[in-house]
Amino acid sequence: MVVSKRTIFVRESSGLIKQVNLLDAVMLNIGNMSAGVALFESISPYINSQNNPTIGGPGGVLWIASLIGLVLAIPQLILYTTLNRRIARTGGDYVWISRSLSGGIGATMAIALMIESLAYFALVAFFSVSSVNAVLCTIGGVDHSSTLLSLASNVFVNPYGNPTLFQKAIFYLIGAVFFGLIIALNVFRAKWGYNVVTALGIFSFATLAIAMVVIAASSPFQQRIEPFLSAEGISVPQVPYAIVPKVNWAYTLLLLPIFALYTYPWMQAGPAVSAEFKNTQKVAKLNLLIALAITGFFVTVGFLEMDAVAGYYFNYYAYGTFVYNFWDVAIALASNPALQWLIGLGAIVWNFYVLSYGVIVFSRYIFALSFDRVLPEKLSEVNKYGSPVYAHLLDLIVTLGLLAIPVFSTSAAVSLYGATILGALYFAVVSVAGLVYGVKNNLRVLQVAGGISAVYFAFLTYEAAVNPVFGFFSEVDGVPLTIIFVVGVLVLGALVYLYSKHQNAKRGIDISLAFKEIPPE
Repeated sequence: MVVSKRTIFVRESSGLIKQVNLLDAVMLNIGNMSAGVALFESISPYINSQNNPTIGGPGGVLWIASLIGLVLAIPQLILYTTLNRRIARTGGDYVWISRSLSGGIGATMAIALMIESLAYFALVAFFSVSSVNAVLCTIGGVDHSSTLLSLASNVFVNPYGNPTLFQKAIFYLIGAVFFGLIIALNVFRAKWGYNVVTALGIFSFATLAIAMVVIAASSPFQQRIEPFLSAEGISVPQVPYAIVPKVNWAYTLLLLPIFALYTYPWMQAGPAVSAEFKNTQKVAKLNLLIALAITGFFVTVGFLEMDAVAGYYFNYYAYGTFVYNFWDVAIALASNPALQWLIGLGAIVWNFYVLSYGVIVFSRYIFALSFDRVLPEKLSEVNKYGSPVYAHLLDLIVTLGLLAIPVFSTSAAVSLYGATILGALYFAVVSVAGLVYGVKNNLRVLQVAGGISAVYFAFLTYEAAVNPVFGFFSEVDGVPLTIIFVVGVLVLGALVYLYSKHQNAKRGIDISLAFKEIPPE
């Protein structure tokens, strides 16, 4: 039985409140692009050939790769900004895919992205404990504090070592308690969730700026960094000083997929909540542009100043230890304990900042899928505080389950890390949707931007599959967990859509009609 579109769309108001101003949207997007996390140990170790088999030696330059990635993100920026101004709805790019291509493709990709996002958030929660260990080790080492070193060795230990069950439980509880607290704030007042993201974002960027000033004023660098290198047992061979080495452009381009894991492609946060923008056109026009510009500046300048003060070749060998990175260097160079702890707290808070934005964005995708009846309608219900409470609870349950994977099995965590191929694939599909929308509506700018963006993300998807750094073909005890995870979530997304379509058809509702036009908010 087929019912009219009017029957489909005459539904109770969503209840989401227009409460997101430009600052909130920008901070949400900056958390999405994770500049501070990118400057920790996420990217820089992979410039060294011992950690990245695709890099044959010195010549890949981080700050140049950052600039290239920033330029290649411009077509995606144009696409997202244009579509967001035309279709500002909860769920953002899920709505664009499902209306431009098909509901089945949109639902499948959105569900896959959400599961991949939860896996990523579980890893960020895991890394948050790693950052605590790094801060304790760095300050304890340079200040010769036996108390801090004891905490780092016995309580907040290096998760890549051999932690005991008790120590693993501490990792889990730290991540779980914070995540649960953020969920609770969002449930009891949606605006509080945005306030937390904005506050954490401002603090995170303030400490990042302070860290950049400390590193810039670190002359003589070699003499001042020596206590840190000695405490960490880092040995760097005698190398010539050069800000810009003999650039190997092939190696530099092969760094782009590493950047894509954390920074520039991740622009969906603002559009996902755009139905809640206070001044929709103004915020939709500016929020991604400002966020991308700020992220590009801090990531590029952060890596550039490291090469300026230490020299490219010194950094090349030191980065490979995973211990030496932007944040640890800034802490080690800080002139007093107060400054050390301020920068150290900034390095830790960046992880919780990412988790905070994730709680909001995940719930809005789930809300949109529920509003389209792909997921149970209960998930699109909001409480009296304007919060999609059941979507948040789903987020909490699944994330706490996934968090156990990296905490209790670091080898199994590779499967979560490798699942980031889903992100590149998702953005490739969004790019195609933008291209199709541009053709249908005779928008030349979307046709060009969508085409360029689709080619770029096809390259990133290919690299995520074949580059051993991403572990797509990795195995744990002979089991290809990453492939199983990636294929499994895509199949799950398709099955959820087909099951929902079948169940609604039995009620006399053809949910495919919902994808013929944009749903009201």
